[in-house]
Amino acid sequence: MTLYRSPLLASCALIACCTLAACSGASDRPQPGEIKLTAAFDADFELIDHYGAPATDERFDGKPMLIYFGFTTCPDVCPAALGTLTTTLDRLGNQADKIQPLFITVDPGRDDVERMANHLAYDPRILGLTGSEPALKAAQAAMNVYAAKTPLPDSAMEYTMDHQRLFYLTDAEGTPILAFPDSLPAESVVAIVRRVL
Repeated sequence: MTLYRSPLLASCALIACCTLAACSGASDRPQPGEIKLTAAFDADFELIDHYGAPATDERFDGKPMLIYFGFTTCPDVCPAALGTLTTTLDRLGNQADKIQPLFITVDPGRDDVERMANHLAYDPRILGLTGSEPALKAAQAAMNVYAAKTPLPDSAMEYTMDHQRLFYLTDAEGTPILAFPDSLPAESVVAIVRRVL
């Protein structure tokens, strides 16, 4: 299992493998902020889906995975990213069935199966994954994802979660190949996803 990396190392790893090489054809052209991932990234996880069933990376063999790490009480960033994900799936049309969208929580203290299921009830195409804190930390470490609890002493929420704002895309064998900012418009995400379908 990959060791957990610090935010600085994770950021350096992402910057080091960023590529902006132009390709022929509009659909093949890298999108702004697109990051080509190296063997340092591994989509290896042993979690639970929001139906309560075991969910390992092997379960999705044969389908590229589009992964976002976030949490259900995120006030604006995660809802916007999930909105982009839903719009992307809509625009993919029939091709949406060829990809597995995953929302993996970074907040095991709050995001149990029931909460994840309620949070994602609006779009059954998106599968939420949760699990124990060690299991989620291992999944984050494998993908070099930074997430940290930040206290909110004057709030009833008590704490929030800081986390990276990236989508991760694997190939059909589950190998991470690209990452890109969650701020990209849906049409850009569609163009990226279609390259692996």
